[in-house]
Amino acid sequence: MDKHKRKNPRKKHRDSSRKDYKKKFVEEAKEEVIVEEDKEVVKNFIDNTMNNEMNTTEDEIGEKNDLDNNTNSFDIQKYVKLKKNNKTLLAIAILLGGIAGGSFFIDIAQLFSHRGFSARALQDAQVVEYDGNTWVRYDDPKITVDVFDADDCKDCVTDEVLVRLRSLIPTLEAHRIDVRTAEGKQLAKNNNIKYIPAFVFSDDIVNSDFYQNAAILFKEAPNNTYYFEATDVGVPVGEYLENPSTDTGINLGNADAKVTIVAYTDFTCKMCKAVSLVINKVKSEFKDDVRVIIKAIPNPEQKNAKKIAVAAQCAYEQGKFDEYVGTLFNQQATLIKSEKVTELLSRYATNLKLDKEQFANCLVNEDNQKKLDENQQEASQFAVIGTPTLFINGQPHVGVITYENLKDQIETILNPEEKTQE
Repeated sequence: MDKHKRKNPRKKHRDSSRKDYKKKFVEEAKEEVIVEEDKEVVKNFIDNTMNNEMNTTEDEIGEKNDLDNNTNSFDIQKYVKLKKNNKTLLAIAILLGGIAGGSFFIDIAQLFSHRGFSARALQDAQVVEYDGNTWVRYDDPKITVDVFDADDCKDCVTDEVLVRLRSLIPTLEAHRIDVRTAEGKQLAKNNNIKYIPAFVFSDDIVNSDFYQNAAILFKEAPNNTYYFEATDVGVPVGEYLENPSTDTGINLGNADAKVTIVAYTDFTCKMCKAVSLVINKVKSEFKDDVRVIIKAIPNPEQKNAKKIAVAAQCAYEQGKFDEYVGTLFNQQATLIKSEKVTELLSRYATNLKLDKEQFANCLVNEDNQKKLDENQQEASQFAVIGTPTLFINGQPHVGVITYENLKDQIETILNPEEKTQE
């Protein structure tokens, strides 16, 4: 019998498999993302695994030492980068999962809590009842309106207007702004508001059905907002926040006068002719105490109204306004119907000995047309819807005014104490 120990082929195969396993274990360990604080745990785990193996050879021990060295040489920076990437991927997965399942979780939560509605629940709903209220779905966007008002403005009407507006714009949300506050004053100034009540809408109004049917009522305002002429829908002016400008228009009289009358007029208007006579009379009586500023706003329905208004401006530039306007009012019927109105206007100028060439150039000067446009824009801002309209030291008077009435208002301004005693 051979004294040498016979080798067991199964053991040799087993040893080879174990060696391959250990190599594989080492390679897998290198590929794992290991944090610095967990490296010792992994090494101990490898040590225990290898020590538990029976018949550990010197070669295997060498492999173990190699593993220790390789473990120590793991690229920590690579790990940190991989860890960050994994965290990012995990966060994205959670986010996407939340978006995809959010509606489901909301539905479940609301099922148990019996409160609120999820997007899924409201997607096809038209009418929803909840907590004693009924919610109706509309295709129009939510529209906000800033209502400029004041507590002490007795003539400001807003509640009835809002009721009507909400019936026409069901998605309307109103915000009240008191113009007596510092913030309210600044907002009114920013929106170029001249009187109250005023209604300023967000730009979403243009996407509503109401706007599509009533766009003519709206005007574009500063800051991408819209307002509508309250007077056009029967809402009277409650209070003016400022007076019409005295820097524009045809200025007649003393700049330091105690009484200033701003008259919006049209030289084709019959009532304006009557008011013009009254104004001339008080000017003659009160002299330097009264200043008159004429602002022509021609009637767009009268084809010759603009040309006539420009001619009055041209006569003013040559110092013959009162005389020329007297002729215009006296010849109203002829001027309105004339097909040769320019010839008539030039003839009247010649009769008053105005410079023909200067007058002719003035009639075609575009700057005079711009002045009329500015008058019209200002009139709109002050809710002037017709002529004649007077502002007597800021107090409005619409329509014909008698000499006695105008005289009484002027005397009240000039002698307030005497009028109080009376």
